[in-house]
Amino acid sequence: MKIITGQDLIQLHLETLISDQDLVVLTEFYGPLVGLEALGLYLSIKQQEGLLESEPITLTNWLTLTQASPNQFHQARIQLEALGLLRTYEQILQQTHVFIISLYAPKNPQAFLQDPILAGLLTQTVGPIALARLKTKYQFTLLPTGLKEVTTAFGEVFHPDLHHPAFVLNKHPTIKGKTLAEIRQPFDRLQLSEQLKQQFSIDMGKLNSQDVDDVIAVATLVGLDELALADLIGTHLDMQHRIMIPKLIEAARTEKRLPFIRQRQQQKIQLSETSDQTVLINQMEMMPPLEFLSLKQHGADVAPADLSLLMKLQSQYQLANPVINALIHQVLITQNNVLSSRYVEKLAAALKRENVQHAIDTMDFFYKVSQPKSSIPKVSSSKETEAHDTKLPPIPKEKVASMPVDDLEIADLETKLKGLK
Repeated sequence: MKIITGQDLIQLHLETLISDQDLVVLTEFYGPLVGLEALGLYLSIKQQEGLLESEPITLTNWLTLTQASPNQFHQARIQLEALGLLRTYEQILQQTHVFIISLYAPKNPQAFLQDPILAGLLTQTVGPIALARLKTKYQFTLLPTGLKEVTTAFGEVFHPDLHHPAFVLNKHPTIKGKTLAEIRQPFDRLQLSEQLKQQFSIDMGKLNSQDVDDVIAVATLVGLDELALADLIGTHLDMQHRIMIPKLIEAARTEKRLPFIRQRQQQKIQLSETSDQTVLINQMEMMPPLEFLSLKQHGADVAPADLSLLMKLQSQYQLANPVINALIHQVLITQNNVLSSRYVEKLAAALKRENVQHAIDTMDFFYKVSQPKSSIPKVSSSKETEAHDTKLPPIPKEKVASMPVDDLEIADLETKLKGLK
């Protein structure tokens, strides 16, 4: 997180088209999470981006235009950034810092309510009754069953000459559309660098880059924040200024057990439902993978080989923590509580190709893979059903497999995964 000072220049930039309906959704769904000041900053950026003609302006002058204090601007900005409504980029020009503030569109009601984190956070903030009113407002009625579609096809009306030069693909300038920003939960490398410099006078840029990537993966898996990791790095360097990874891993696991662990303060988000399935999804979404795997092992320590596998999923396959947790759960319940590295990596590669980000999407993916092709519903009808019924997708039961996988089963799995494409 970078603080913008009064003499720094800011430049406003719209990454997307923002409609009046987007502003309604912003007020109803995001408003309770960020408050009026953040909404005001969003609207100010939208309106004044055109007035300023993308020219840089000092933050002090911007605050004069909007009649806001520096603290109000800072708090509103970080709230919008956290929810994927804002992105900030820094450009250093000689002695001047220019910060480009890019605005993104909010998610539509369906996408918002299908996101377990956002839906859970809104439920926690406004309560289930207010959320039910929102769902009722945006709920649509499904068409009656048994209808026969008689819609005219494109080819019945239009007969374009595809050999005409107009249909040749040429490079065109980027055109604005509906652009959403990913909600990120990253490890803040900048904050880690600042902590190392402040506490140990260590320049992170001089450390081995692979060592840094490995220890950040460890911190993400264990659930340590930047301050705790900086302390561990500073006390686990050898004479060549290389990080002693094995000793740091052991120290990280030990520190996680301490009751006074310096961990990023975050509330556990709970959905309104209290079913075992919902509790499991919440655990997958909120727990670090090392903690989740330890929970599945009834509190036992995670074996070094399993920890190495988790690190590989986090660093090499770049899977989000909720996806890793769902993958762990799936393999354990289907493979007699055995984590087969080769099997896990096959599934990890498939999940990476599908680009899933949440536990609920991961479990839905596994459910579809386990079904015969004829029983997989069409995409359109699936989306309609999800919009009408917010129940979580079913989680596969333990009966899927009774023995650890072998090479033939892995080959069969690859065939099924290819069949989904």
